Amino acid sequence: MTIGRRHLLGASAAGLAMPTVARAQARVINLAGASFDMREPILREFARRTSITPRPWVNPSTQARVDRVRTAPVDCITTDAPFAAYGRGENLTQPIDISRIPNWAKMHPLLKDGRATPTSPLGLGANPGRMMYTSDAKTQAIFMPTFFQMDSIGYNTRHVQAENNELSWGELFNPKYRGKVALFGIDWLGMLDAALGMKALGLINPADISNLTNSEVDTVVAFLKEKKREGHFRALWRAYGELVNLMASEEVWIADAWWPVIVEVAGRGIPVRYAVAKEGYRAWCQGQAISATTRNLDACYEWLNFWLEGFAGARQTEIGYFASVDTYGQYLPPETIRQVYGGEGRDGGSLEDRSQRVFVWNTRPSNLEYYTEKWNEFLAA
Repeated sequence: MTIGRRHLLGASAAGLAMPTVARAQARVINLAGASFDMREPILREFARRTSITPRPWVNPSTQARVDRVRTAPVDCITTDAPFAAYGRGENLTQPIDISRIPNWAKMHPLLKDGRATPTSPLGLGANPGRMMYTSDAKTQAIFMPTFFQMDSIGYNTRHVQAENNELSWGELFNPKYRGKVALFGIDWLGMLDAALGMKALGLINPADISNLTNSEVDTVVAFLKEKKREGHFRALWRAYGELVNLMASEEVWIADAWWPVIVEVAGRGIPVRYAVAKEGYRAWCQGQAISATTRNLDACYEWLNFWLEGFAGARQTEIGYFASVDTYGQYLPPETIRQVYGGEGRDGGSLEDRSQRVFVWNTRPSNLEYYTEKWNEFLAA
């Protein structure tokens, strides 16, 4: 399956041409979204079906999207699990009534129940199945997952050897790759990947790797400073295109990468693969939350239900994500379903296999300010 960067980066809302029927209607929905989901095919189809005109405000920062409710009209927000909890805690969002979401029951059990099967690991951190419901009754949720993925290690097979395509997170710190390593450059996420690598090497054993104590943060940062002094890192990457260029030029041999990055680099003829994470994947999901200040609640539920109907999930599948519900079949060719969900020709195997190997979820730590302070020390070292 070929995934182009143009599709991954999404479409600018400014250039979106809405159908005449949508422009003629007074109904609008104000969206705080990101480039990876505020994409022209999705927005256009929603407008065509509902005659509701979407007005997206696009920002790469989840924090900024959630906080926009404080200063501007917002109806629905693209958020991940960690910032869904933040938004609810700040009274910026309101609970979703699950009875108004008919396809909720079809949601993948990794998201809905917190684990893929009853015997699978219960992933640590901001596991949607553990933290998105407002009570044990599970009648309300703080956000609705729409698509998800599991992150691992991308590597150049010309320089990095992996048996059966399996690599430990600890390989990110293997001295053999000194000067050819990239680590994600955002504080809490870069720290999580570093802690995964250190745990694999026996250098740290936190009670909750997704929410390190201040002392554990100090340990991780001290280790990272030492690796930096050794010249271990070629780059601390922050953007999709940046890592594509680093790996395509072979300046970087191994990185905590996003799967679509590896697809694009491989498409340029570079021998890169996406490893099965020996200790387990770091998973994440994106979804929709409803603003606490919305005056368009019915339109919000139309937007949420559109996301689970299948069309939007199919479009996200085309760019390498897993849809949260399996209603996409009518909108995708069978070969795409076999590739993405069945794992045909895809590193890491099927969704069924991958979903049973989740170790931890992206998580906003409770002491984020301390993470940021110490991460900035690492950057300045």
